[in-house]
Amino acid sequence: MSEFWKGRRVLITGASGFLGAWLARLLLERGAEVRGFDLATGVCLAAHGLDGRLPIAHGSVLDLAALERALRDQGTEVCFHLAGQSMIEGAAAGAVAALDVNIRGTWTVLEACRRAGPLRGVVCASSNHAYGPQRTAPFAEEASMNQLDVYGASKACADILARCFATSFDMPVVAVRNVNSFGPGDPHTSHIVTGSVLALLRGEAPVIRSDGSPMKAYLHARDTMTAYLLLGEHAGEPGVRGEAFNVTPAAPVRVRDLVRTLIAVAGKAGVEPVVAATDLSQKDFFEHLSGEKLERVLGWTPTLSLEAGLADTYRWYAEHGTAWIGRGRHA
Repeated sequence: MSEFWKGRRVLITGASGFLGAWLARLLLERGAEVRGFDLATGVCLAAHGLDGRLPIAHGSVLDLAALERALRDQGTEVCFHLAGQSMIEGAAAGAVAALDVNIRGTWTVLEACRRAGPLRGVVCASSNHAYGPQRTAPFAEEASMNQLDVYGASKACADILARCFATSFDMPVVAVRNVNSFGPGDPHTSHIVTGSVLALLRGEAPVIRSDGSPMKAYLHARDTMTAYLLLGEHAGEPGVRGEAFNVTPAAPVRVRDLVRTLIAVAGKAGVEPVVAATDLSQKDFFEHLSGEKLERVLGWTPTLSLEAGLADTYRWYAEHGTAWIGRGRHA
């Protein structure tokens, strides 16, 4: 394990979210001095035993002065920007707010880093969803960002802004386009893995809202955030600085096969998912990202197979699930 993070001062925007909490945990395990910047604390930190243990500067990513103050007060060396509207449905329901926080919030964080810098690295969460329909697969980082729904457009703009600040202001900024993440501590019961795990624990068949045909990639949150750590460590280096990187497993999987794999690793023989087909907005959706660039440049590949990741997730919810999700509903 690299010693880079030992004693390193790190600020995470959105530290109270699902992936932010995972990132904070991994950084603390590596000896970093971690501080969060978020509007509120939440149940995700508690899932990792960090509730009340991780200092949080409370504020909005739209507040330049508060961000710059948080960066300067800590003497931040690396900033991870994860805050924003991360739900596609939420972005569609509140388009103006989503565009504001995902776009203006990103340039505000970047400007705060520029003013408070120089920093050793700034890692900005982009999204796999920005790609949209493509003519060829797998999708490499040079592919056009074609997704034009509110969420996809907002993340495409954030991605361009991250690379813009790297080029225009000589900053060590990296954009990360990670695929769908799952794992312990996800409070979103609408997510297919979390919802299916909880259904199985209740003795029910998982329900697939689509027709089961969408093909996507899924990655355990530990692997996703390990890639973020690697990019944060090397953000200032040639070939990394100012670049965008996909974070993905080797291959996608159809949603119905994902759920069947989960059922198998959970040992629930004879259970079949219920294909409700009540939401056909992603019928025959196909997404296949290439992970070649990150493997070639920094040697990163996932450590957990889909089966191993799902098994780890199922075990965690079997121990914590019902009580933990109950806490989340009242957080």
